[in-house]
Amino acid sequence: MKIIHFSQLLSFLFLLSCMDRFEIPSDIDLQNSGEFGAGDTVFLQIKPLWNDSYGFDQPEEISIAQDGRIFVADKGNNSIIVLNQDGSKPSGFERLISLEDGQGNPIVPIDVDIDNKMNVFIIDGSERIFMWNQYWSDMAIEKISSSGTFKHTQTNLDTTVSAGSNIWLSLLNDDEWTLVSTEMSENPILIDSLTKPHLFYDGKNEMNIFLDNYYQADSSRFNALTVPPGQENMVFLTDNYGGVSDQYRVVQIDFFRSLILELSSGEIVWAFTGRFGGTVKGFGTGAGTVNQPLGLDVDYQGNLYYTQAGDYFPVHMISPNLSGDFVTYTSGFQPEADDIMDPSRFLLPLDVAVDNSRNIYIVDKQNKDVTVFNSYGDFFKKAGYQQDSLNVMNQPVAVTVDQRGIVYVCDEVDGSVYRFKLSNALDEDIIPED
Repeated sequence: MKIIHFSQLLSFLFLLSCMDRFEIPSDIDLQNSGEFGAGDTVFLQIKPLWNDSYGFDQPEEISIAQDGRIFVADKGNNSIIVLNQDGSKPSGFERLISLEDGQGNPIVPIDVDIDNKMNVFIIDGSERIFMWNQYWSDMAIEKISSSGTFKHTQTNLDTTVSAGSNIWLSLLNDDEWTLVSTEMSENPILIDSLTKPHLFYDGKNEMNIFLDNYYQADSSRFNALTVPPGQENMVFLTDNYGGVSDQYRVVQIDFFRSLILELSSGEIVWAFTGRFGGTVKGFGTGAGTVNQPLGLDVDYQGNLYYTQAGDYFPVHMISPNLSGDFVTYTSGFQPEADDIMDPSRFLLPLDVAVDNSRNIYIVDKQNKDVTVFNSYGDFFKKAGYQQDSLNVMNQPVAVTVDQRGIVYVCDEVDGSVYRFKLSNALDEDIIPED
């Protein structure tokens, strides 16, 4: 076993920087992103269509990583399919194919998102969140913490505990205790468990649920997921958590230090588990409340956007207020004032995406289109029509947009991913449909 002493633990200060090196390549065109202008015309479909020849069966959700790669949650083949922007498949993502949990049961992914530390988060419609880290996979984990010695900052008392125990987790995340040394193990079983998708959060094991009289862990169902684009160590989800009147909410799950990893490069990094961070917004029928949520996204300012099927407004945006002792969220759009809250515009808005200029994209399964709004909630255009208003898509269920302004839409019936681009902003390497 290898012992890491206090001087080596100072390298933890550089943990986030070593995990944030994954930058957007210089060959990705950023000039076309921005607010919509008067010269914008129509959204054109881009060919070729990404269909079963790209590995898709029943694509359910889609997200774009910091480097521009596309991650698609395909529940038809229990996989996260990863593509480059030209449709080619990169190597190194084989662990995301034919997903299984720790008991060998298939994971049926319904949503996926990626943070700037290269953590890939996956939900399957239960109360669980799974995580896989691309950087760990690329670099390979050499050793993992097996025990450590902690010293109390005021009394100087020390104690040695086993890694992964409840006491370990408590001391590791307590500012009154400092980890002064740790023993590292080459246990292949533990290492393998972290190099494949593994459990990040399980609502059934969350003690905070007992603070909520309505919460029933066995009834909890996460159905949408999003992660902030910045340095925040948190995940947001929408939840139907049962109870006496079938409650709904948006929740926050925080990162909680769990283990120490040594990579083949010699870098020392943290592994994290998830802990309940609180209810962001609860059940209701007014502006900024939650009622049968369907899709979820967050912008660079921390505003949360979600679609829902319940009364009375199908699309909401809530903004964080940081002025008090804790964060509160208030409605960012108002009924009868902002186009985006008009219920007559939607039939079944399943998903929402926000680009870097806070333009908003809503995919509607029954209308078979994407409705686009500017950052103020004003209607802009629709995507998903050919000439004479004929629908291009069959049953679109998910939407995202990349740095170039290309809109990606999952169609679960067609088993395909459609792409659209404003006709006056096409790049030379993108060919529109005739």
